[in-house]
Amino acid sequence: MLFKKTAEEPKILIVTDKLLTGYDAPVLYAMYLDKPMRDHVLLQAIARVNRPYVDSEGVRKPIGLVVDFVSVLRDLKKALKFDSEDVSGVIEDLDLLLTDFLVKIATAKAEYLDACEGGGADERLEALVYGKFLDPEPRKAFFEAYKDIESLWEILSPSAELVDHITTFKRLAQLYATVRNAYADQVGFVADLAYKTRRLVEANAEQSGLGNLTKTVTFDVKTLDALRDSKGSDEGKVFNLVRGLQKEVDDDQANAPILQPLKDRAERILKDMESRNVTGLAVIDLLGALAAEKEMRLAEAKASGLSADAFGVMIALRDDPALTGGEIDVRQVASLIDELRTRYPNALLNDDERRRLRGALYLPLLDLNDEDRTRIVDLIMRSLLS
Repeated sequence: MLFKKTAEEPKILIVTDKLLTGYDAPVLYAMYLDKPMRDHVLLQAIARVNRPYVDSEGVRKPIGLVVDFVSVLRDLKKALKFDSEDVSGVIEDLDLLLTDFLVKIATAKAEYLDACEGGGADERLEALVYGKFLDPEPRKAFFEAYKDIESLWEILSPSAELVDHITTFKRLAQLYATVRNAYADQVGFVADLAYKTRRLVEANAEQSGLGNLTKTVTFDVKTLDALRDSKGSDEGKVFNLVRGLQKEVDDDQANAPILQPLKDRAERILKDMESRNVTGLAVIDLLGALAAEKEMRLAEAKASGLSADAFGVMIALRDDPALTGGEIDVRQVASLIDELRTRYPNALLNDDERRRLRGALYLPLLDLNDEDRTRIVDLIMRSLLS
């Protein structure tokens, strides 16, 4: 039925009987009850809105909404005639949800919004995002607390009781999106906000009272040197630098085999900073060395005449302890990469081609012991078949 498809009409379905007890449409959010029901029929009817659903943009349906026009839910236990344990938590009155919302938003305001006072908006935000939320556990706790509040907002809105809390909720939603973006590989978590919340935030994109924070910068020596003397936390600079490198690798697929190992190392450095094993200032020095190495490797790759895949293999091989003695010509092995990829174009899917490709890689490595030879061939195969 087209009702189950969000992009199709109809958006409203009027039901008298059959679909109440057997119809499964996870997209269904609101049900308007206008006929007396009881027992299993009532329980199964209100369960229609309780199916989990995530839309194409990643937005999760927080809960189902039942609007009762005939007061059948006024005494749910009596209407269902089940034991109290059977109906506990099946449905919550809006007044109870409003009380829960007011308690939770007041707690979140005190813990997260009022905690970043003093200084300019950007300074307060950086101190919160890259101070309190540098550790993964406080981030997780904030995300869970925010999502509870957001779910309640989506259910209660546009209740008049929410008017005095619009500004606070908007700031919490903006902080949530900012923290998600600050620690994400890619920015753009507005889609993670629920529907009504996203409309509220997008209506005024400026982060009133919070400032602007997340951005992507170019990962190179020049940018890094400029950032050293700029204002802001060292931790914030680090995350923006690493995001810049991540974006470069994603955008520059031609050089991905050269840049990917540098990206992996940068992300490991980032994890060390999150674990407080190294300070933000020390990480900037480490990233500075990585940026210089990146420029050197790109220049070396261009001068080598090898493809990015072949050069990436050569870099990996020449750093391997088994090949540092010089008995194996690393460049000669790497130069085989493009030839073998052309010779065995279907090796990823064809078992016979894959065996022949592997055999061809063993030939220039015969002087190595069996263990090292197998390990290095496995490394090259992963590169060729990725």
